[in-house]
Amino acid sequence: MLDIINKPMGYILRFLNDIVGNQYILALLLFAVLVEIILIPFGIIQQKNSIKQAKLRPKEEAIRKRYKGRDDATSKQKLSQEINEMYQKEGYNPMGGCLPLLIQFPIIIALYNIVLNPLKYICGLSNDAIKNAVSVVNSHLSEEATKFLADDVTKRNIDFMAAIKNIIAKEGIKPFEGIEGFVEHISSVEDIPSLTVFGGAVDLAATPAFTNFNWLLLIPVLTFVSYFFSMRVSRKLMYQPAQNDAAMGCSNKIMDYAMPLMSVFITFGVPAALGVYWIFKCVIGMIKQVIIHLFMPIPKMTDDQLLAAEKEYAAKAPKTTEREPSGKKPRSLHYIDEDDYEDVSANKKNEKKPEPEKETETEEKPTAESEKKSSLLGRAPLKEDRPQKNENDDKN
Repeated sequence: MLDIINKPMGYILRFLNDIVGNQYILALLLFAVLVEIILIPFGIIQQKNSIKQAKLRPKEEAIRKRYKGRDDATSKQKLSQEINEMYQKEGYNPMGGCLPLLIQFPIIIALYNIVLNPLKYICGLSNDAIKNAVSVVNSHLSEEATKFLADDVTKRNIDFMAAIKNIIAKEGIKPFEGIEGFVEHISSVEDIPSLTVFGGAVDLAATPAFTNFNWLLLIPVLTFVSYFFSMRVSRKLMYQPAQNDAAMGCSNKIMDYAMPLMSVFITFGVPAALGVYWIFKCVIGMIKQVIIHLFMPIPKMTDDQLLAAEKEYAAKAPKTTEREPSGKKPRSLHYIDEDDYEDVSANKKNEKKPEPEKETETEEKPTAESEKKSSLLGRAPLKEDRPQKNENDDKN
């Protein structure tokens, strides 16, 4: 199924290879430029999506400020819900920027197969012709030499071309004349793409390895440098969503080094030509991103925009909150919810003021004797002056 994409792109690479005089590396450079030009519309769509998200940044920050300091699950859920509702109201789709990346993914896979299989996509040989050529090459190798496997060569024949070149250079095309469809596409060494540079000193069909210190070891180093700077430039020029989570920022820094290191690991397992193509792609993609940014810059948030957004969302705090099955209202662990104040004031209004206690004891009226005694003392009769009742008096 991938041949639906591979074959048309293989024809383009074959055409470019003929233009540059059968120099496969130059053909890969032109091919990388052409692919990035084809992907420009997708880059513009992604940039427009970033610009729209950047314009909504003040409103997003205003919502986040209302939930500042709330780390409980309920508050985080409310925060995400309000931001998504704001995006939906403004007509913004956060997943819109992922579509160009999904479209580019099959193209990258196709490029990987094309670069690794020049005999099929550049020379035009069929899988059967390549398998029969493997038998011819293995018959010319010494018993000590490692034999090629037909199934492996049909999946990756970039490092098989050198063996065919050596036989044709020594014996001509005669050993391959019995293979159907071979001579029609390859009749001399010039028909096979050249993977050597610096006058044949470096063969890019070989795989970089520490066991053989040569110029090929520069390929993994340059791959890391180009990939690292392309990621940094893209992150600086493209819009980056607000991140209040320190773990997320740490994760991005790890990715800045993890992805380039992964590409270095891959370059030690594939022919150097594929690493060269990846370097071309990173550098050209970085230049394309800078050009798009110059014509479509990302707007920056101003203090006035943030202040206006905060005023807009100041009165939009939800008055009611959803209750949990238990009937209790979910509350923040760090702040008292706004309607808590309403509950407190309502409770104060419903509280009844305590009535003053009534006197249960009635004061006894002063007798004539106590009043006379008090008048002599020049004061009102006191409780102590009142005569005390005696049980004997009652009896009498």
